[in-house]
Amino acid sequence: MIWRFLYNLLALPAIKIGLLLVGFGSEKVRRGVKGRMGEGDHLRTARSRCNDSSKRVLVHCASAGELESAIPIIRDLKRRADVCIILSYYSPSAVSRVVGIDEISDHIYLPFDSRRRVRRLLDTLDLSLILVIKHDLWPNLVWESQARGVPVVLVNAYSRRDSALIRQRLLLPFSRQLHGALSEIHAVADADTRRMKFLSGRKDIVFATGDTRFDRVRERAMNSQRDQGELSKRLEGKAVFIGGSTWPVDEKMFLEAWRELYGEGRLLMLVPHEPGEDHLLHLEKEFAEFGATRLSALNGELGSVIIVDQMGILAGLYGLGVGAYVGGGFGVGVHSVIEPAVFGIPVAFGPKFEMSPEAKEQQKREAAVCVHDAAELTAFVAACLSGEESHVEIGLRSAAYVEEKAGCTEKLVARFLKTYLNDV
Repeated sequence: MIWRFLYNLLALPAIKIGLLLVGFGSEKVRRGVKGRMGEGDHLRTARSRCNDSSKRVLVHCASAGELESAIPIIRDLKRRADVCIILSYYSPSAVSRVVGIDEISDHIYLPFDSRRRVRRLLDTLDLSLILVIKHDLWPNLVWESQARGVPVVLVNAYSRRDSALIRQRLLLPFSRQLHGALSEIHAVADADTRRMKFLSGRKDIVFATGDTRFDRVRERAMNSQRDQGELSKRLEGKAVFIGGSTWPVDEKMFLEAWRELYGEGRLLMLVPHEPGEDHLLHLEKEFAEFGATRLSALNGELGSVIIVDQMGILAGLYGLGVGAYVGGGFGVGVHSVIEPAVFGIPVAFGPKFEMSPEAKEQQKREAAVCVHDAAELTAFVAACLSGEESHVEIGLRSAAYVEEKAGCTEKLVARFLKTYLNDV
């Protein structure tokens, strides 16, 4: 009980003051504050949009990234049961992403974690289950729900070994009071399972279930690939290499590589992470010697370099390639390596991949390649374009990795229906 007392007496006011101070300089924080105005009315509206006969499930995500992982659960749960699903989020980044998720009855900002606001949420919505995606646990929401017998389940749980809760042993009692109050914790991998057992102090509620993000990425990639039918016809007969989510340092290496590799029947497709007009013009100038063309202007003779100037289609473009390089590994950290792996093509990335569990696992399984400079990238691209057997096998291992990891959404939803929703 002492940790609940200290959280409400000291931590919660400090968080509130911090948000107010940050709000002066952050338009994003101000949007979040504004979005919570009139939250009582928002809660009542959300409740009114649910049938009285349907059990109500709150699915909570911190931001747009976690929402992507929640979508497979939301859709499968709605498909298999008569439930009313209300989506909540903390960050304004999730608001625009909600469009198109027809399975939810309403979406709201999660109220600030004061006991009064949490009690109003629980009183108004009368929930049967709360699902929290990945990490955004708010103590009063967990504790008040536990007191009322409302199960709170953490899904896609991931914990780094250098997290503050693990390193600072003084925080361990607080962590165990928080995580130990959950009904279940479904961890992404075995290492996360061990850490979650340590953080919760309980072995009976922690399971190594997997990551629903694999299901979502596979779904998006396949849907996006179907949208590339016309482009696929244009590229028929060519060996296409995809440079995805590239940054300037990646593109500089590709320029060196392509001077050595370009030729008849070969095509490089660059998908910059930030396709602003100035950057697109720069890429056109740098790759002009190869007949660089923007994807949006692809209506005449085809050169050997396509610069993608559209957002949201990269996942499907990987399906057109014989190999792929995922950018970010020489700077901010490698981007999603799951998307190209879905299509069973060999994947490479730069050395900064420690923050990506998927990249680490793929390299460990020899299902991806880490390159350290332009020479290594050139060798990798050459092998992919030539269809070398060693790289075909890398692609096969990559696809097997995704297939092994996919499918956990169905298992999770079946468990939720049986355990908490009484097979509604």
